[in-house]
Amino acid sequence: MFDYEKAPYLELKDYPAPNGIKSFFVPMNDSKKIRLAYWKHLSKKAPCRGTILLQQGHNEFIEKYFETIQELIDRNFDVVCFDWRGQGMSDRMINNVNKSYINDFSIHDKDLNFIIQNIIINNFTSPLIGIGHSMGGHILLSSQELIKDSFKAIVLSAPMLGFKNENLLFSLIYIMNLFNKGEKYFPGSKPNMGQETPFEQNDLTSDFDRYKRTQRLVRKYPNIRLWGVTNSWVEAAKKNILKTRKDGWAESIETKFLIINPIKDKVVDSNKTIKIAKRLPNCKIINVNNIEHEILMEKDVYRNMFWSLFDDFLNSLKI
Repeated sequence: MFDYEKAPYLELKDYPAPNGIKSFFVPMNDSKKIRLAYWKHLSKKAPCRGTILLQQGHNEFIEKYFETIQELIDRNFDVVCFDWRGQGMSDRMINNVNKSYINDFSIHDKDLNFIIQNIIINNFTSPLIGIGHSMGGHILLSSQELIKDSFKAIVLSAPMLGFKNENLLFSLIYIMNLFNKGEKYFPGSKPNMGQETPFEQNDLTSDFDRYKRTQRLVRKYPNIRLWGVTNSWVEAAKKNILKTRKDGWAESIETKFLIINPIKDKVVDSNKTIKIAKRLPNCKIINVNNIEHEILMEKDVYRNMFWSLFDDFLNSLKI
């Protein structure tokens, strides 16, 4: 269907790619390549309900979501997923492939719009529904001015709409900028130099097996995982987050949202998510207990809750 360079993907013996995967590198307007994968609805038992654009968080990659993608296929959707520029197997912005770097989040907005306009609209089933986790959720929201009416509905999982200890964080950004440290690791980002974080020290999930599964994928292709964030990345994230807090910005967005918000999240500030959700005209927020940041990598009982909320939301929209 597309005449692009084929892209590799990772599999484990006990964690294969869902059947029907097609993956390739898509050149953006500046020639940087984004790795994208898709699955077309093949079942003859039920018609295709639409297309899910599944967008990962910071320092994630397509393969991490194979389980989730299969569950979306089983719900009779086409599925599209891509690695954000600067992570996974997509092109980096700087020569050091281990550093998380971007100087303006509007670049992500433009990449997203390019994929929608050039890949999805004329080749996949409508309506288009977005699922965005963490940074992916942030971009699905922050890009609304550009992509406007592209999505019928969007589901956000622990969206990155604010950080813990922001006053300290923003002060550190200011100091780093004084010394032109854009490509340096941000203080406190704890670059792991490729080392694995023990399960007991992770802030992402309480599910041991899914956490270890991600580590096994990274061992097969270490460069798929970044070591730490740069000052430039944090500065760009800060500017984009503050944009969403401007008077009238959220109130102008008409897209229907469901936000699933872990209130004890240790990675992003769930209270700031609540504040934004209250300002969105067509938003339902569900605050959940006992769940870590990565809801779709959590224990079955919590993932089942996510899918129940997801199904009810789409059914309410007659999708």
